[in-house]
Amino acid sequence: MVERGKAASMFQGEFTNNMDEKGRVNIPAPFRDALQKSYNEGTLIVARDAQSPCLRAYPLREWNRLLAKLGAMPANDRVVLAFKRAVVSSALEYQPDKQGRILIPQTLRNHAGILKSTVFAGLNDTFEIWDALAWEKQLASSLALLQDQDLSF
Repeated sequence: MVERGKAASMFQGEFTNNMDEKGRVNIPAPFRDALQKSYNEGTLIVARDAQSPCLRAYPLREWNRLLAKLGAMPANDRVVLAFKRAVVSSALEYQPDKQGRILIPQTLRNHAGILKSTVFAGLNDTFEIWDALAWEKQLASSLALLQDQDLSF
């Protein structure tokens, strides 16, 4: 819980870490700190991203919020069912080990195309885990999209 008058620590920044031969990768220390400071826990849910070739990591509270929204939608809605099949079915709960690592299973690595070098990209209340080369392509695409946009937010 965040103390009154203090800003919440959120996931921001880009960090690169290498995955070991077993599929373990370190969650960046600033992200682990944000998880503790903003959510008072260490639990993460990691799942496929439905719209990009990456993984998305959710603090447990944000994941439960997402599940509650899905639960309020019609169960027979095709998009809701597709999202559950693609994302919810892939979700795994993690407590990083003492070195701050999580083990990413091969199925999730395959979805994100992660071979060794990973990028953790903070998105405020969640973060993405990318293969480093795929991230560079996505970042270039995102920057190109923003060139002609009115960014007055």
